[in-house]
Amino acid sequence: MLKLTPWLGVLLGLVLTIGVALLVVWWRQQARRWAMVLAVCLAAALLLSWWSALAFQVANYRAGCDGVCLGFRGAPFPVFANQMAGETFAPAGFLLNTLIYAVILLAWSAIIRAVVYAINAAGPRQWWRGLVAGLVLAVIPFAVSPWFLPPPEAHVRGDSQRVAINARREVFMYDAQASWPVLRVGLDDVRPRPDGAPGLRVCLRTYTFFYMPTGALYLDMTPQGVHSNNGGFLVEPTMCWE
Repeated sequence: MLKLTPWLGVLLGLVLTIGVALLVVWWRQQARRWAMVLAVCLAAALLLSWWSALAFQVANYRAGCDGVCLGFRGAPFPVFANQMAGETFAPAGFLLNTLIYAVILLAWSAIIRAVVYAINAAGPRQWWRGLVAGLVLAVIPFAVSPWFLPPPEAHVRGDSQRVAINARREVFMYDAQASWPVLRVGLDDVRPRPDGAPGLRVCLRTYTFFYMPTGALYLDMTPQGVHSNNGGFLVEPTMCWE
């Protein structure tokens, strides 16, 4: 989760707004249907900001905390913040996320347009190459985004952090049990094993293509916390502690 002081949040929002404005000016100079591009990108940015609150969830966790560390939903900034009495909507986070996604979409669509036009300029018979290139550039980066974008997750310290790092190294032992390919995992929590055995259980949320959440992997670590001696896939992260 990204944390900003109020004045840094305002400054970032201003910078992102200027970025969106400059990209709109570029599109207006380059395309007759710039208004349609702007409308589509802004609508997609709003949807992505809201979708991030569904896909990226960090529940209240205890590892590395004196009491309970409050969770949140949304990325890269929280859209919903957990409170001790419930959950509250964070409009500033939603707005910042929307602006970030709008800048990314407008800039990436400009890159796609430049590539497609360069290919089409090679000759009228190359239109299908431009179409294929546009589809590849539009779909592939989003499909494999878990490979290069880390998800929001619990930030643990001390011995729990060491155990969680060791657990990540053994994800390959259990990810085949998942119903979808596991491209990325995010730490949910580290707690005592529910079976009463010595050692800790590490719960990792799983994500597949297009950063879709698919469930969780649990790994029961040995008392030394170096290796796991049990683990598996669960359809809901909350089942890790049942």
